[in-house]
Amino acid sequence: MNIERALVFVSLGLALLAAGVGIAHAVDEVKLHTSGSTSANVLVYKIGQEKGYYREENLNVLAITATSQAGIQGLVGGSFDFSQILGQTSAAILHGAPLKNVMAFDTRPLFWFFGSKKIKRVQDLKGGKLIGVSSIGANTDQMTREILAMHGIDPRRDVVIQGTGTGAVRLAALIGGSLDAAIVNPTESLIARKQGLNELFFYGDYDLNIVSGGAALTDRTLKERPDLVRRFLRGTLRALLWFRANEKESVARMGEGFKISRDDALEIYKATLKSYTLDGTISREHQEKIIGFQRKQLKIEKEIAPENVYDFTILRALNEELKKAGR
Repeated sequence: MNIERALVFVSLGLALLAAGVGIAHAVDEVKLHTSGSTSANVLVYKIGQEKGYYREENLNVLAITATSQAGIQGLVGGSFDFSQILGQTSAAILHGAPLKNVMAFDTRPLFWFFGSKKIKRVQDLKGGKLIGVSSIGANTDQMTREILAMHGIDPRRDVVIQGTGTGAVRLAALIGGSLDAAIVNPTESLIARKQGLNELFFYGDYDLNIVSGGAALTDRTLKERPDLVRRFLRGTLRALLWFRANEKESVARMGEGFKISRDDALEIYKATLKSYTLDGTISREHQEKIIGFQRKQLKIEKEIAPENVYDFTILRALNEELKKAGR
């Protein structure tokens, strides 16, 4: 009898252990929308994967490339769990979409505006020249319109602005002559210069209140899956902090991933750090300025509180936890 009873307890223990192990090792799949461009905003997520930060959170993060507009539509529709693109997300929120920005990578635009070999100055764009941005309404579109206006160019009448997809597509179209000018990221700017294209201006030289990269999600995900959000943000935050603290390895990753020289990668890395947040959050004052800028660009008169666009509650708590843990 004692043997039988013992066997029952052993069997029960093994069953519970097996169930426990199954739970402990359950992995959640996360579909992440990215721009697919060769930028640090995408690299941060790759670091999270390569360093195992997501794996430690029992997450399998699948980075899927799509245009800004398609990505945000997919986010709202449930095809994506998170999006790297904050500009288009914020625009969608201002129009009533149930989304939130929960992490921000940058605080100023790290983009350049290049013209074809025939366009040597901004004024040469007048007369209906074609300008490429990622998509209409995105940060790339809003910033470009603002700066063109500063140069005395009416973005609605003097030029034709088109949403032409990812940076690689815009650059190829610019080099091939399908576009007269386009916005490009740091890596693409190196190629543009080597191709003899003309740099018309650097977006970072202008007082623009823009945040382009980070993490966005739906209100529903934030409310119904807070543990998933917490784990995803913790892995991403650790990747961001690692990127900031490890220059040599980060530069090596940029050089290899972007297929550029170490010197070029170092230049981009240093420029990126100047535009990046320290911990993935931005102040309420900065949030208000960003919202004000986008309301102006989108011609939205209604007042919109920062709480309707941003929610850094979980991220701020994670920052405190990591500080206490000495990470």
